[in-house]
Amino acid sequence: MAMITALTALFVLLSLGLVVVVPVALATPGEWENSKIDFNLFFRAWVGFVLAIATVDGITTSLSK
Repeated sequence: MAMITALTALFVLLSLGLVVVVPVALATPGEWENSKIDFNLFFRAWVGFVLAIATVDGITTSLSK
């Protein structure tokens, strides 16, 4: 249970960061082209957290039965 809480907390922090940073990068001329690779890394981490949370939740749910 603690693992799901920790992963969810990291997921929320990463999501908040993306909500703030991505619109600023899109609004700043030339910033998106310069930082596209960095943003893709953050998007992949976000998807990874979603998959990790789902996996850990599925495992813990199946073990608790």
